Amino acid sequence: MEPTVTLDEAQEEANQIAQSLHGMELRGDPRSRVALACFAIAQQHHAAILILLANKPPLQATAFALLRPLMEAALRGEWISHCATDEQVKSFAMGGKKQLDMSSLIGALGKKLNDPKAHDVLYQKTWPVVSAYTHTYEHQVQHWLSIDEVSPTYTPEQLTWLLSNASPCLKLCAASIRRLSVEARE
Repeated sequence: MEPTVTLDEAQEEANQIAQSLHGMELRGDPRSRVALACFAIAQQHHAAILILLANKPPLQATAFALLRPLMEAALRGEWISHCATDEQVKSFAMGGKKQLDMSSLIGALGKKLNDPKAHDVLYQKTWPVVSAYTHTYEHQVQHWLSIDEVSPTYTPEQLTWLLSNASPCLKLCAASIRRLSVEARE
């Protein structure tokens, strides 16, 4: 059974994580700074998802669309932190060569972290779904095609799915930020 997260729980968790990270002294080397920038961007995407769902009326389509950039920012930060060469870090930060595609990035992370299922779970199964929400494909459009009109029909279970997938990304970012703190180095 998948874990379930309510909006109130997700907001409380995000607040607790933000408080636990506030004031933390972070490493200043180029690799850490670039990875930390990715994690900060992911945190903002997560916060935006919560704001959009708390809006009256909720803006579910945009909240679902942000799951992919949230995951992408978190995974790119992990790749920078664990896999990228110094030249790749520099190129990534300065907009040099074309960036590594997500399939290759997830494959490199899976190999580095000794997780042979990472590519299958994250890229082959999850990535097409989150991409469909971001790019207004079937997963997104189907929520707007009710019998009589065009209006949003996201179920509570689908909203729980979104929160239950966004929450681990935030937790991953928080753990990575803690790992990149000055205190973790000592």
